[in-house]
Amino acid sequence: MESASSDTIPINNSGVLDVNGSTVSSDEITNYVLRKIKNDGRKDETDSENVYLVPHSSKPVNEYFNPKLLAGLYPTLFCYGHGSPEDQSRPVEINLREHIRYLLSYNDRCFERNHSFIFVVFNLLQRRDACFHAQLIATKPYFRATAHEIQSLN
Repeated sequence: MESASSDTIPINNSGVLDVNGSTVSSDEITNYVLRKIKNDGRKDETDSENVYLVPHSSKPVNEYFNPKLLAGLYPTLFCYGHGSPEDQSRPVEINLREHIRYLLSYNDRCFERNHSFIFVVFNLLQRRDACFHAQLIATKPYFRATAHEIQSLN
């Protein structure tokens, strides 16, 4: 058994995920937050427990140049919003692929055992690779001539 020290802070994380975001409207979230502010954060008769609601939008989130993307998707994996890939507060820039490899090698295997993390980051890497290679092809000198030929087929 390990001895507890004043340097050790245990972190217990938990969360509930509504993948469709359909059970709570933006108005309900706003009303809930306003009610909490009015009551100074105390529970009222309608609350059975503390609930944290995350607003949602009909606009997709930009996955490029968004260091808070994975921290927002997985708040139980990135406690306090720190440690996610492409974090600008890190003094040394780390390659996304290498950072994901590091996360998947954690001793407690929390990233490996998450039901969707590995699939989301794999899809993210696939799309970035596809866009990179498409950019390389589009910058080749023969691409412009081929594009004109394709347009002339109309």
